[in-house]
Amino acid sequence: MPMLRIRHKQNECIGCAQCVELAPDYWTLDEDGMAELLHKSGAGGGHVLGQGFEADQDALNLAAQSCPVNIIKIEHGCRGSC
Repeated sequence: MPMLRIRHKQNECIGCAQCVELAPDYWTLDEDGMAELLHKSGAGGGHVLGQGFEADQDALNLAAQSCPVNIIKIEHGCRGSC
């Protein structure tokens, strides 16, 4: 099944919680009130990496577009392990 790759610069989060409200299956707030990506698959280039289902693409894109500090990227075409 095709998957989406999620890139989140967690260390630059300001805690606005837009991603948590728009895509609660993918983000939560940590004990400091900053967004934390659920279901992490790794890290690289300053990003925490995760995967998303294509069926959730609209919610994930909206979360990325709504982030006021532009630290969420959704990439298409990921197959299997991202």
